[in-house]
Amino acid sequence: MKKQIVITSGRKYIDIDAYAGIFAYKKLLQSLGYEVYVVTTAILNESIPESIKKLGFTFDQVDFERPTEYIVLDVSHPDFIDTFVPEEDIIEIIDHHTGYEEYWKEHGVKAHIEFIGSIATIIFEMFEKNKKEDLLDTSLCKLLMAGILDNTLNLKSGITTSRDISAYQKLMRIAELEKTWGDSYFQDCYQDLDSNLEEYLKNDTKIEQVSSYLPEVFGQLITLDINDILKNIDRVKRSFEGYEEWMLNVISLRDGKSYLFYGSTSAKERLEALFSKIAGDAYLELDDCMLRKEIMKLARERDKIKVYEK
Repeated sequence: MKKQIVITSGRKYIDIDAYAGIFAYKKLLQSLGYEVYVVTTAILNESIPESIKKLGFTFDQVDFERPTEYIVLDVSHPDFIDTFVPEEDIIEIIDHHTGYEEYWKEHGVKAHIEFIGSIATIIFEMFEKNKKEDLLDTSLCKLLMAGILDNTLNLKSGITTSRDISAYQKLMRIAELEKTWGDSYFQDCYQDLDSNLEEYLKNDTKIEQVSSYLPEVFGQLITLDINDILKNIDRVKRSFEGYEEWMLNVISLRDGKSYLFYGSTSAKERLEALFSKIAGDAYLELDDCMLRKEIMKLARERDKIKVYEK
């Protein structure tokens, strides 16, 4: 019996990049003759506003008693893959968080893992490679464009590549959208940040020991204006009560900077060492914006240098 394929992502939450990727990849694989479904048990975070949900993409109900193979997008750390996925049944990993390439190679899994701005870019390029651009209707284009915008911070982050920019521009032309569409998307994402701040923090906090430079608890928020967070700093601190050490990367789109908040003197000192920059009482202000995965990558690289110097 031919096996069905289930596409999924991480176990705690998924963002618009993963959301766009799994639905777009489903469309592509179906056009190539595969029986494909998309399933998640994770929470959809704030990068997937109502305007995106109303595009009509829905998750599937699947009979898991049938023989099933799994494709995982936007995550490659085996501990963070959605809980219902048996690792031995994974046939493909597509991710832009590096570090587990050898792990999946050793397990005989097809893995496309590279440090690029967005999974949506990789999936769009697969449509091009298979000459299936005609499948990209306006709704699917909006999904992929939103994934690229969110994960590259409006094409301004340090991980933005020429491929991300090219994919975004091509999708915009295919969908015949105005240049202001991206502004509308971000407005939709963060219009209720003030009333749902605690939920946003809960849905976008990772607990992982990544580096000696970083606390194990690492949250991220994207906001239009850093003042929206500064006026609510007490609520932020209460959200991390119970954790001895934590940090929060707040990305302010308006001024294009990251602000790193922390919950202990130790966390502050480690961040000062990582960025060679003196922090204030409440946060460390960077000169530009950095995504959490960029900070994690930098910290891992500095760890390697530290070991080498010893």
